[in-house]
Amino acid sequence: MQVLTLDSAAFDHHAAKLAKIVEEDPTDRFDAIVAVRRGGAFVCDAFCRHFPRSRYETRYDVTLQRPSTKRKTGILSLILKCLPLPVLDLMRMGESVMLTLCRKIKAPSETPIVEIPEGLAHILKERESPEILIIDDAIDSGDTLFAIAETLRETNERAIVRIAVMTETTGNPRIRSDYSLYRNKTLIRFPWSNDYKKR
Repeated sequence: MQVLTLDSAAFDHHAAKLAKIVEEDPTDRFDAIVAVRRGGAFVCDAFCRHFPRSRYETRYDVTLQRPSTKRKTGILSLILKCLPLPVLDLMRMGESVMLTLCRKIKAPSETPIVEIPEGLAHILKERESPEILIIDDAIDSGDTLFAIAETLRETNERAIVRIAVMTETTGNPRIRSDYSLYRNKTLIRFPWSNDYKKR
């Protein structure tokens, strides 16, 4: 397991690499792109700058968040910025290990409700087999992306749903990505992360 810190330039380079991987799949022509807010929206913005076909697709944002993300706000966010990078790396690795252990001990939590934007719902209902690309920054437990993908398929059982992320951080998430840069438990600290420190 490793922690990779990306500044703005490195993040944009990684987004370009992800766009290239998706672009090299000639079978997909997406009817819509769905960005998972918050991190997925940043990845989607950068991805679309490098994805030649993105001008033909429509983009929608969906908001869902892991409970651990909510805990990293407020005073804790200030504390994280004061800690040295090696300590922050160990904390990230510890969180990832705990997440993996918790998933082995207990079943996935109840699937959250996903509200589909009106325009996306229209595409799902009007097209026979719409192709949807979901973009997020990372797959940890996979619960969020699983909930979104299932909701899209419930709206149109013939929908073809693909997932693109920068990294998969655990070995056995609830849902896997179709396109990713890392599948070796690489944890990424993004420029918008609460523990990101400018060098």
